Amino acid sequence: MLPATNKKRETEKVWPRRRNLFSSRLARQVGWLLMVGAAWEAVARAGIYPPILFPRLSDVFVALLAEVRGGEILARTGWSLGTISLGVALAVTISIAAAALALGLRPLRSLVDALLNVLHPLPGIAVLPIFLLWFGTGAPAVLAVVVFSCIWPMVQNLLAGLESVPRTQIDAGRNLGLGRARLALFVLIPASLPYALAGLRLAWARGWQTAVAGEMVFGAGGGDGGLGWFIYKRRFFLEIPAVFAGMLMIILIGILVEHVIFGTLEHLTVRRWGMSRTE
Repeated sequence: MLPATNKKRETEKVWPRRRNLFSSRLARQVGWLLMVGAAWEAVARAGIYPPILFPRLSDVFVALLAEVRGGEILARTGWSLGTISLGVALAVTISIAAAALALGLRPLRSLVDALLNVLHPLPGIAVLPIFLLWFGTGAPAVLAVVVFSCIWPMVQNLLAGLESVPRTQIDAGRNLGLGRARLALFVLIPASLPYALAGLRLAWARGWQTAVAGEMVFGAGGGDGGLGWFIYKRRFFLEIPAVFAGMLMIILIGILVEHVIFGTLEHLTVRRWGMSRTE
């Protein structure tokens, strides 16, 4: 009877905290955003700045609804999400291979460290002119610069996570008869998951920043692109509420990805396994 009672209590502890965490974090963030929006609307209505430079938030929402009904902003959003998702997926694959090789072969570890020191601080937009020469003005150049921007935080966090696994856990897995593959699958990867999720968050954020900037650059010549190209065109024609509507779309997608995708992954793994504090 006692084990069943303890199991029930543990379940009651985990799931209410999960719901409360989602609701409290989201409620706090929404509350702050509402306060910023109210301050924005008040400043715009006060007439301190010209409407063409500082439009009302209500005008931004009207422009966003109009663009959604027109369909262009949704198509541009899909274009950007497709490019970023593919870029992040390629960066994750390359990062896992690089981290595995760096840990398995010491000479490669020094090479990876050297590349991290040189290329990690380099903004993705700084290498975009080179990629434009190599890949031309179009989607391949933006995809290449997104991959470049996402690889380095992923590699750095994967290496830090794998090297932070306590030696006692590795020895315990070996004593249980786990081979290299099973040791990595059941010990190293779960123990380094918090670092991997942190790296994935950074990679996603850098991918968004780089993709939007890259679309603004190549879109002017290629005539196609995602949200960056949408913002560029609207700015060129001085449709400022539509410019802010494009920025608002990026913010909404960021909130959605953070709470739905990363929040769910964190709760199903890191927090459920007791590997981080709940707020």
